[in-house]
Amino acid sequence: DKLEYRKALQFLPVSLIFLATIFLNMKSLEFATVDTFMLFRFSTPLCISIADFLFLGRELPSMRSWTCLIALLVGAIGYGLTDSSFEVKGYIFCALWYGVFCLDQIYLKHVTTSVQMDSNWGRVFYSNLLAALPLIVPFLLNPKEIEAVKTMSTNAAVAVSLSVVLGAAMSYFGWMARTLMAATSFTVVGNVCKILTIIINVLLWDKHASPFGIACLLFCLGAAFFYQQAPMREKEQAVINSNSKEEEDSVALIPK
Repeated sequence: DKLEYRKALQFLPVSLIFLATIFLNMKSLEFATVDTFMLFRFSTPLCISIADFLFLGRELPSMRSWTCLIALLVGAIGYGLTDSSFEVKGYIFCALWYGVFCLDQIYLKHVTTSVQMDSNWGRVFYSNLLAALPLIVPFLLNPKEIEAVKTMSTNAAVAVSLSVVLGAAMSYFGWMARTLMAATSFTVVGNVCKILTIIINVLLWDKHASPFGIACLLFCLGAAFFYQQAPMREKEQAVINSNSKEEEDSVALIPK
């Protein structure tokens, strides 16, 4: 995809929300435990499922899915009662992150359906380029960061390069998943991936929940497993089918 002003304008909120999510994520983990952060993370599908219905044309979740989402909340509350390191500031940052994250999930899904791109790499290009530009100024104004780059060891350079490759891959597959799944389903899948984070936290640090608290988080992951994606509403599905038919007709007119 070429760099176009109209597309850049549409992707600008994506980048700003992305940066805000990362900042609040780091501040949340600075003042709260990983397990506390997981509490907020596991409850996001409840809010996003309603936003899916209000803004993205999805049906409300089925009874089975509502049960799973409520089970997620119950598990999160069960964990909250065992929080080993309660701090008000940590919960404030987690609450701020919660709002921005829900906005991120809904708006990015909206972008996948409303902004026409030539390929999925176009979404990766726009979102990462626009997110990187605001970070250039604080980097140039920080002598320690510049010195760190100048004195970077070979091992550090390899580690940074590897993180760039992995970050690009995560961005690509993340955008691809967003195009194929509802915002709520994408969030639930992301929550399931956090099981590894919890295991690492238990193995490496002593500031984590009790066995009962961890059991509550595993209960949340089990509930996420049985969640089913809500279908599109009939009117919205008819529009999608119509657009798909037009695309197929246009492709058929292209000379071979």
